[in-house]
Amino acid sequence: MRDDKYLEEMLYELWDNHFCDVPRKNLVVIKFGRYSKRQLGSIKLAREGTKIKGLMKRKKDELDAQDVKSVTVITVTRYFQHDIIPEFVVRATIAHELCHYTHGFQSPLKKQFNHPHKGNVINKELAKRDLLEEQVEADKWLKGHWLDIVYKRFD
Repeated sequence: MRDDKYLEEMLYELWDNHFCDVPRKNLVVIKFGRYSKRQLGSIKLAREGTKIKGLMKRKKDELDAQDVKSVTVITVTRYFQHDIIPEFVVRATIAHELCHYTHGFQSPLKKQFNHPHKGNVINKELAKRDLLEEQVEADKWLKGHWLDIVYKRFD
């Protein structure tokens, strides 16, 4: 079973190897959310009441070192905790959310577009960062397997 440390390591591996030109102006945390069938990932700026208290205890020093004192939260579906989901699907989802951060959505960076998906901007960004092939592979896997996953019972 995958844990938050697994997600954090994947997030920073992707950032270091594919998004290294993107400044990390605020604290970015990642966590598992609920068992979401349709929305595999999301990104938002934390507000009062955002469920990240456990993460924040571990990240206080990191937050103090950031330029901007806001926190961006990436949440992925709890289905991704299970090893039956290929790692490339998890990576592609996190990379997608990092594209939003890069484009200034839910981050302190300058907003580059009016809409987060219009004009195929995510796939263009993934291609620029050598990640489009992984996204295509993930989409193909999801098309063939996702319904089987969501109808399987996880304890």
